[in-house]
Amino acid sequence: MNIDAIRQIPLVDFLNHLGYQPTGRDSKGLWFYAPYRSERKPSFHVNPRKNVWFDFGTGAGGDIFTLAGEMSGETDFLRQADFIAVKMQLQVEKPYKPTPFIEEPTFANVEISGLEAPALLKYLADRGIPQDIARRYCVKVDYDMKGKHYYAIGFRNNAEGYELRNPFFKGSSPPKHITQIANGNARCSVYEGFIDFLSAETLGFNDGTDSIVLNSVANLGKAMQPLADYSLILCYLDNDVAGRAALARLQREFGDKVMDKSALYPNHKDLNEYLVSTTNLHTTKSNKPRLKL
Repeated sequence: MNIDAIRQIPLVDFLNHLGYQPTGRDSKGLWFYAPYRSERKPSFHVNPRKNVWFDFGTGAGGDIFTLAGEMSGETDFLRQADFIAVKMQLQVEKPYKPTPFIEEPTFANVEISGLEAPALLKYLADRGIPQDIARRYCVKVDYDMKGKHYYAIGFRNNAEGYELRNPFFKGSSPPKHITQIANGNARCSVYEGFIDFLSAETLGFNDGTDSIVLNSVANLGKAMQPLADYSLILCYLDNDVAGRAALARLQREFGDKVMDKSALYPNHKDLNEYLVSTTNLHTTKSNKPRLKL
């Protein structure tokens, strides 16, 4: 690839190739931990539209070449280009196709109230979640988007954002973060999403343990610091590639403190799918006398 083509590589793609995922988002772009130094709070900002970065911790900034220079220690422009090409595994004969930056929807006129809407309670009931557990942990979120009014089940995270669900929509209102539910226990259960957490509550799996809901495996890094304080980490993660990768990372970080609980639902993608299957099984058994063969 020539120099102009390298300059057009989205910084977000470059960082993703290096294993850095965004920790948050604002109206102008994405926040990361600085990829070339240690920091406790992310201060590295990327503006995808302008394809530039700025480190609020050091005052440095620029384009993909200056970032490569910070990471490699190279001041020579061509060596910076070589560094990028190696990291991105670029080939001259194979054109690079950038991943487009998709802007998240803008939420307006957000209002929070108790979870009483029949349509939302039915949605959760269809997924095996009873009303008392749903109301204990969830709320109703009313919001406007692109001039239209919507409402959804809301599950609050540690940064005051909400995971949003209804029969037609799955998303979140920023900022994105984990949700920690602390009961003062030395053990902590980990879930990918709040529907799985509610499923565990329904099944009686939690038994007073603390819980961390990732609200996306991309948030796993945000859970590392609070998880370090627990003596036992019980993982109810999905039986898929992302879930297994998250489990492996936790095992590398915390060793024998991590216990894989996915054996409780080995033939199901996740804990909620298992809950729904057991609910349907009980319903079928109770209705068995009325079946005609």
